[in-house]
Amino acid sequence: MVKIVVMDWDSFSKIVRSEIQRGVRTGSFSKQDDVIYAESPEAAMRLLAREKLRMLSTVRKEKPGSLYELAKSMKKDIKTVATDAKILSDMRLLTLETYHQGGRKKVRPVTHVRKISLEVSI
Repeated sequence: MVKIVVMDWDSFSKIVRSEIQRGVRTGSFSKQDDVIYAESPEAAMRLLAREKLRMLSTVRKEKPGSLYELAKSMKKDIKTVATDAKILSDMRLLTLETYHQGGRKKVRPVTHVRKISLEVSI
């Protein structure tokens, strides 16, 4: 499960500072690959836009062999799909695996995400 946490910049920076201090004190730093921080509910909603969620669902269910196959399956332009895939990859919700087939370089989208939760502090 991936959790998206919405918090203001001051709260986020306090958490980061305390984690750094704890890491320096103990000599180990925790890695939270399954948490994504957003600065506002609007920013979180942009991350969870309908088409991005549809893309994750399509990749999980249909397991396309390339971004081109994904674009065909979603009936979307390849450039739009590639841009959204890069955004999801940067957020660690999608992995873009590069491979060669028939002398051509291809990029296969893969996701292991099954659930996304949203946490908003008020």
